[in-house]
Amino acid sequence: GAGGAAGGGGGAGGFRPATPNARGQYSDAVLSELESQNEEHLGGMIAKVKALKGVSLAIGNEIRDSTALAEKMNDSFDSTRVRLRGTMNRMLRMAERTGVGWKAWLAFFAAVVLLFWYVWLF
Repeated sequence: GAGGAAGGGGGAGGFRPATPNARGQYSDAVLSELESQNEEHLGGMIAKVKALKGVSLAIGNEIRDSTALAEKMNDSFDSTRVRLRGTMNRMLRMAERTGVGWKAWLAFFAAVVLLFWYVWLF
């Protein structure tokens, strides 16, 4: 039988107001209700898309910053490696000229570092 749902302006007027008539047309009330539901869903989807866009932009910025930092650190390590290699070569040449072996110079520099470390801590 006919149920307790009000038709709301034209249409079938019985149990299912969202049912089209014989020509496949819906009532104005049903169409406006569906349109308002679509607008509500569209508003929610727009908000979610904006949130996703914000997150995507933040991820992109973080990736760019991390890449720049990694390249900067790589350049710093390369320059430090070149400097250390040059310093080591100069120390070895100096050790050859003085006739003292590089192990003796290494022990001397280790003693100096330990002395500075002792003075700094105590």
